[in-house]
Amino acid sequence: MCRLLGVVSHEPIALDQAVREEIEPFTELSEIHRDGWGVAWFESADGGHHPAPQILRQLDVARESAAYREALAAAHGPMMLVHLRKASPGLPLQITNTHPFREGDVVFAHNGQFDLSGPLREEILSRGGRVPEGTTDSELYFSLVELYARTEEPVVAVQRAAAEITALCLRYGTRVPEALNCLYMTPDLLVAYQQHDPAQAKPHHHPDNYTLRYRIDPERVIVASTGIPQPDHLELEQGEALVVDRRTLSVMRHPAIVPIPV
Repeated sequence: MCRLLGVVSHEPIALDQAVREEIEPFTELSEIHRDGWGVAWFESADGGHHPAPQILRQLDVARESAAYREALAAAHGPMMLVHLRKASPGLPLQITNTHPFREGDVVFAHNGQFDLSGPLREEILSRGGRVPEGTTDSELYFSLVELYARTEEPVVAVQRAAAEITALCLRYGTRVPEALNCLYMTPDLLVAYQQHDPAQAKPHHHPDNYTLRYRIDPERVIVASTGIPQPDHLELEQGEALVVDRRTLSVMRHPAIVPIPV
C-alpha cells in the first residue's frame, strides 16, 4: 500500500506552492509508507514545447530525507506527481522498484498489489509491452497500460489494463487484485484510476485506504489518496477513471468499462 498525490495547474508553478496545504500532511504519511519516495514533473530542457518527464527517487523515508525536500523544491510545472512507497511483502527495496516509473514521455505510479506468480509474470511479459526494470507487480501493470496505449486513448489503456490484470489474477490465482489504484501522467493529461477489493483490507487498514479523491479549484486540480485533509473533495467510484486535461483544466469521469468482481 502506497500513497499517491497528483496535481495539474493552469500555469507552471513550484510543487510546494501548487499543493501548499497538502504537502506536509502528505509527507507525514511516510512514517508508515517509509520504503522510498518519488517525485515526477514535466520540464522543457530547452524552453521549447516538448516537456520531458523529470523523476527523482530515493529509498529513504520522505519525512526524514533532505533529498526529498530538494526534490520538492526542484519540481516545477503544470503537471506533478508524488509517490510514497510501502513495499508489498517480499518485494525488495531497490531503486528500480521505486515509483514513479517512466516510459518515453509518460510516468506511472501504483497504489496496491496483486499476487504475482511466475506464470502470471510470463503471461504479461509475453504480450510485448514495456519491459520492467525491477521486480514489482506495479511495473507489470504499467507494461500492460503501455501496450494498450499504443492503440487506445490513455484512459482506455489504463482501464483495459486493469481489467486484464483482474482477469489474469483469477486465471493464475485465486483472488482479484487487492488494489490497482494508479496515476498515469503524460505531458498533457493526468489519468487517475481507482479499483480495490474491500474483502482484502488488512485489519489495520482504514476503510478508505484505497479511496482516491479529487478537488477542482480555479487554478488547479488535485488527486490524492486518503490520509490528508480533503475538504470538498469528490470520490472516484470502483473501476472509474478521472482525466484532467492540462490545456483546459477540464475534468472528465469515465465509468468502469467492465464490472469489477469483488
